[in-house]
Amino acid sequence: MAGISSNITFILLCSLWYMTSALSSNTGKAILNEFRYPITLTFVQFGFVAFYCLLFMSPVLRFSKLRAPTRSILRDTLPMGLFQVGGHVCSSMAISRIPVSTVHTIKALSPLFTVAAYALLFGVSYSAKTYTSLLPLTLGVMLACSSEFSLSNAVGLLCAFGSAIVFVSSNIFFKKIMPTNNGGALSQPSQKLDKINLLFYSSSMAFILMVPIWLYYDLPIFLSSSDHVSHPSHGHSNPHSVTYYFIMNGTVHFAQNIIAFVILSSTSPVTYSIASLMKRVAVICSAILWFNQSVHSIQAFGICLTFAGLYMYNNAKGDVEKGEKKMMRVEAARELKLPTTNADARMMSGIDTPPEAYSMPQNDTAMTSATGLGSGSIHGRPRAPSAVSHLNSHNLSVKITPPSFNTKKSPKDRTASPTDSYPSPPPSLDSPPSQPAHLSSQTGHFDLPEHSHRTTTIS
Repeated sequence: MAGISSNITFILLCSLWYMTSALSSNTGKAILNEFRYPITLTFVQFGFVAFYCLLFMSPVLRFSKLRAPTRSILRDTLPMGLFQVGGHVCSSMAISRIPVSTVHTIKALSPLFTVAAYALLFGVSYSAKTYTSLLPLTLGVMLACSSEFSLSNAVGLLCAFGSAIVFVSSNIFFKKIMPTNNGGALSQPSQKLDKINLLFYSSSMAFILMVPIWLYYDLPIFLSSSDHVSHPSHGHSNPHSVTYYFIMNGTVHFAQNIIAFVILSSTSPVTYSIASLMKRVAVICSAILWFNQSVHSIQAFGICLTFAGLYMYNNAKGDVEKGEKKMMRVEAARELKLPTTNADARMMSGIDTPPEAYSMPQNDTAMTSATGLGSGSIHGRPRAPSAVSHLNSHNLSVKITPPSFNTKKSPKDRTASPTDSYPSPPPSLDSPPSQPAHLSSQTGHFDLPEHSHRTTTIS
């Protein structure tokens, strides 16, 4: 009975996710049909998301508590804001010029850009199954966009490709670059942000970054004329006002982000990936129906071929992850890195993460799909237990022996010692005699002899 209830809940959440995603794209297109200012639309979207986050953290609702901004939080959310600005501005500009279905079909090329980036920039090799899945995906997008290739639509097509490339770049950035920064304070438990705080700071940062762009591009236009809404000669194609669509668009834009968080935190990454694939299908089909778009037979075949390529790539996704982990192991060995978590230790030793350990710490990574950021974002994600806690399960004994002037090492012994290249200072006359120092399994400290009166903490 519990399993049936959870399945029904999952189906309802996915239905809400698909509906809010479709409404977000289609209402955005409805706005831009009469109000051709994509910069302003993106600016308002970020403002609505930040406002709703504050509303949900207000004393009235209290879904979460607002974290006070710190230098580390602002530093780590700045890249998130930059990627959101670039991706969403390009997406809005594309939607203003070409159909929504075409924009999302082009965004379906994200797997191709991801595989190409890892293969060309980082030397990751993939299986033939992965490359084969990219063929129908690429061909399908080309056929789906065949009717849109004209000079007037060239800017829209380029913006759609640019949006997909920006979101793929953010994925690679947060998955490969950000985790190498030891100063990433948001990865520490004391700085971990929950879903609403993370969404608030990233959207607020994007909103602030949009201010100079909006002042430069759209504000002078607003000040120069009085009428900014176009009125088609055949009458209004939208049954509601532009203001109504702005409010609706900002609301559903926030809702789709929150629902994506909830779905990813309640299911496995594989299930979420399949649900995300179906969301792409739902958005494209709903856009065709919403705007009564005529679809050519070749274009329809291309869209179907794109769906087939996405499905094939989803099945080959395990090979992609194995290739990325192999690349990470090679780089870690080359740079002589030590694992800092159990997950790092499993990755560096080549042991696959158990399914139960892989599916649980996914609470805040939905930002990758909901806002276009990479799936490897470290922000707000719970860390695995540290390597110290793993070591503490064994009663280790470390013997510290100071060097002696009378001990003569053979050349062979000196060669075998890993510390000969780091000369130690000679011991003082009052150095204590060598005694073993035991690592306490309860405290995680080195307990030195009693007369030393000090304890060295493992950091």
